[in-house]
Amino acid sequence: MRKTFLWIVSALFILSGYSAPAEWKLVSQVETPDSESASGWINQLVIHASKPNVFYVATEDAGVLISEDGGNSWMSRWIAKREGLTAESVEGVTGYRVKCVAIDPTRPGVIYAGMDKLGVFKTADSGVSWTEMNEKLMDTYTRAIAIHPARPDVIYLGTYGGGVYRRAVGASRWNEIAEGMKNTYVNALVMVPENPDVMYAATNGGISKTADGGKNWVTINNGLTTGYMLCLATDPANTDILYAGSDGQGLFKSEDGGDSWLNVGGDIWMTATFTGITAAVVSSVTVNPVNTAIIYAANSSGVFRSADNGQTWAQINAGLTSTRIKSLTVTAGMPLTIYAGTADGKIFAYTEE
Repeated sequence: MRKTFLWIVSALFILSGYSAPAEWKLVSQVETPDSESASGWINQLVIHASKPNVFYVATEDAGVLISEDGGNSWMSRWIAKREGLTAESVEGVTGYRVKCVAIDPTRPGVIYAGMDKLGVFKTADSGVSWTEMNEKLMDTYTRAIAIHPARPDVIYLGTYGGGVYRRAVGASRWNEIAEGMKNTYVNALVMVPENPDVMYAATNGGISKTADGGKNWVTINNGLTTGYMLCLATDPANTDILYAGSDGQGLFKSEDGGDSWLNVGGDIWMTATFTGITAAVVSSVTVNPVNTAIIYAANSSGVFRSADNGQTWAQINAGLTSTRIKSLTVTAGMPLTIYAGTADGKIFAYTEE
């Protein structure tokens, strides 16, 4: 009887998404080659869809870094070949400030990089050489890039002050989307894979949504208690479920495609910001693609995990030697691994048992 009881308890734990406690492991430390005073702040890490060991990392100072062995070693290909990728200087420190990267899902070696002040660059040779593509781009402060999954020649760009732009590869210019997004500060863009005409944007005015491929946008802030949103994620199993992180009011969840929002997590998100003020901030959020009841979110205090669709949360910082998390990325295959990029250039990996 006791063995039967223990077997039932174990089965319930497995079905509930329970996993044994795990620890973060340091994968890499990104150093800035042009300056001894800074290291490569990790803005985004993207994993190649068909090559799970190939990583592309957008850094604040070190440009685009590439690893072909799952992060065990890094090749800063722009160091050897700087053709077209432009550096900028801020307060006397020169660096290659890349805010976001996106990989063409159908053409090997084609990558797009969005830079802080200098717009968008493209490589067709996996980062060996870069070409500027800023024709008619009025706002070059880039923050997010989204590629249409069925038509990868169509690219959307989220800018910091100029809203959203659309461009078909081969076209001679970017087209500004004016209806509902003009002069908007965009921090994140999320496209629904099954219906790419539906996109969401995290902006300085809340959450915006388009259902017609970006031609028209509407603000969907019902239930939001703040307007400054930093990040977005959709549930892969039900894209009507969204999670949105804010700068000041923590994490919000929607179960109806953004029609209404509910604050989740409460005071767990309270953290010291870069200005020294304590606030409820969520800077990155992602959903476990295998068990979508598991959500990961992060801020300057580290990483948090929910195993019940965001109802309750626990901090999972064991092994982290840096807790100022800038980005979270989760693998699509097994073993399921979450990567965390920090403000001091470190990349950590956490594997679900």
